[in-house]
Amino acid sequence: MKTIRDDILYLFQEGIKAASPKELFRLFSIENINLVEKLSDKSKKQFVFSLGKAAYSMAESFSDLFPVNKGYVLTKYNHLPFELNEMGKDKIWTYREASHPIPDENSIRYALEVLDQLKQLGKDDRLVVLLSGGGSSLFEIPVDGLSIQELTNIQNQLLKSGKSIREINSERKKYSKVKGGKLLKELNQNLEVYTLVISDVIGDDPNSIASGPTYPSKNYFIIGNLTRSIHHILEVGNKLGYQTKLLSDTWSGSSEETSYLFEKEFLSALDSPMSQMIVLGGEMVCPVLGDGIGGRNQETSLRVSILLKEHPTEREWMFLSGGTDGTDGPTEVAGGLVGNDSIHKMENKGWNPKKELLNSNSYPILKDIDALVSTGPTGTNVNDILILLVGRAKS
Repeated sequence: MKTIRDDILYLFQEGIKAASPKELFRLFSIENINLVEKLSDKSKKQFVFSLGKAAYSMAESFSDLFPVNKGYVLTKYNHLPFELNEMGKDKIWTYREASHPIPDENSIRYALEVLDQLKQLGKDDRLVVLLSGGGSSLFEIPVDGLSIQELTNIQNQLLKSGKSIREINSERKKYSKVKGGKLLKELNQNLEVYTLVISDVIGDDPNSIASGPTYPSKNYFIIGNLTRSIHHILEVGNKLGYQTKLLSDTWSGSSEETSYLFEKEFLSALDSPMSQMIVLGGEMVCPVLGDGIGGRNQETSLRVSILLKEHPTEREWMFLSGGTDGTDGPTEVAGGLVGNDSIHKMENKGWNPKKELLNSNSYPILKDIDALVSTGPTGTNVNDILILLVGRAKS
């Protein structure tokens, strides 16, 4: 017999599945016949540069459908199959990994390496850029006079500031030679360029996705985003017997604000005896306090568990907040999953949940009670998905 925990994990995985490059390219090939014909044209040699956390799976899915003469994959550490990471390249593809969310020396080394290859392309070639979230730190060439140490210090301060990703990426462009459309300026102006994107930015702003290395451009297409995943989750939730409610798929509030919103929705859900599902999508902001370990999704899960403890009920409930890329902040987990007895478990282990919040230390406390959501690298990246399930009333 399936439990409410099984349901919420299944719903989250279905949201990730709906954003998988394989599924998105399948739909793309059906919905964009004219563009498919252009990308299938073999009269030009086709070079593919795949950048971001979803770079490998996007490259793999693209090459299943379209010709690739040469390709370059640049993704986050541990996001390549081990054998490809060890091999480094084959006859067609070059495989590279660099640092996220803060750039490192490899981010610059490999940016220079691929740029050198891209500069060799001309009017008889076609460049296809496959773009996904995470590209801002993975692909970087600092402006002249800025050292890697100075760059990482700036990035660290930005990420801990609590600013939105749009604000952060706007600042990043000031210190980069390849962001904000600057990559295109480095290339042969007779080169035919197409950019296919999985958006991890609220509102799908192309200026912000991976800091827009090839935007503005007339051949820029967003093939996947959070909205598609959220609506799929709502469909699946209905089939599972839940009354569903969508709060937003463009949410950008703070972790604290988000937790209070779910407290309000939880109390409202208790008014109905039917099973309830409340869904929210977006990207929260979460200032980092102290030197604890965690991420915005784990912190939100901890905050929700603290708030809902104040409203005891016989109804079973579970709350999940997770990143669709499988990572949350500097950790290698997607987020947190809490329920009726989570606070009790924490206190029995000797934790003071409210005190840990003051140090942004959500990861250790959730790990100690087996409340982390671990998916591994998912091969996609479309922001955060938050789900609250409230079970049917017993009488």
